[in-house]
Parts: sequence; structure tokens; C-alpha cells
Amino acid sequence: MSAEPDPRLIYARTAEGYDEAERPRRGLAAAARRILMLIDGKRCVGDLPDFARPGELGPILAELEAQRLVEVAGLADEPSEAQRRSRAAAEQARLDEAKRSLRGLFDGELGAAGHVWEARIADSVNMEVLRRALREAVDVVYFRSGEAAARRIVAAVRPLFEQAQRPG
Repeated sequence: MSAEPDPRLIYARTAEGYDEAERPRRGLAAAARRILMLIDGKRCVGDLPDFARPGELGPILAELEAQRLVEVAGLADEPSEAQRRSRAAAEQARLDEAKRSLRGLFDGELGAAGHVWEARIADSVNMEVLRRALREAVDVVYFRSGEAAARRIVAAVRPLFEQAQRPG
């Protein structure tokens, strides 16, 4: 499998894949386990990049396929222009809502030093860029303000990404 699989591919879990999802025994990495849990025989590869880091998805799918936990179940139709626009609008709405809900969070934890992180959040152009900025920001909060502050940030951020993971 190439590093960038066809976004129209649809994977389904095999019987072994369902078993592994229910009773983990193979020691899959967290990212591979997350992708395995999302594979449902309906969702296409193009719906999965938000749940893996850039460049990770192809190797994860190849690993899951090599372990016979998933298999190709079909090929989705190309989305229509209206569907593409609808997805883009939904993604932008999620991004805008995430930015609104995070406004002031880093100023509150870091004081004046939080302005940099507030600006990085505001400048995020998509959910993946936002996710990367937040990973860095949590580390900064942890080292500057301690574990309790970092946990508050994670608690505020987690619902935004859990909501984005729900099929809709």
C-alpha cells in the first residue's frame, strides 16, 4: 500500500479486527487502535485523516491490513461538488466553534505569555493545524504552570476533538 491510500477506499474490520477492538491483545499503538475503532465498513479513508498525524494513516492502514484486522470493502463514489462544499463548510464551522470556545484559555493559564498561544489558535487554518498547536501549547502550560494547569487545558480541549470524531 502506498503512503497515501486512495481517499475513496472503504475498509471494514475482519472478525479478527472486531475481536481485537473488543479484547486488545496485539499491542497496537494508540493511533492504530484509534483508526481500527473508526473503521466500520462505511467510512472512507478520506474521512480518517483528522484522526491520525500527517503521514501516519497509510502506514497504519497497511499495518492493520497486514495483521488481517481490516480489509478493503469497497470504493466510495467521488463526492459531488455540493458534498465537498458541505464538508468544507462543516469543517470550517467546527474550526470556528473550537476557536471561540478556546478564546482566553491560554491567557488565563499563562498570563501575558498566553498571547502567543491565543494567536496561534486564532491563526489555525484547519483542525489538524489547531490540533498540532494545542499539543505544543499543552506542553508549554505543563512546563510553565504545572500538571494541574495542563490537565485543565486538556479537559477543555478534549471535548472539541471528541465531538469532531463523531460521525455526522
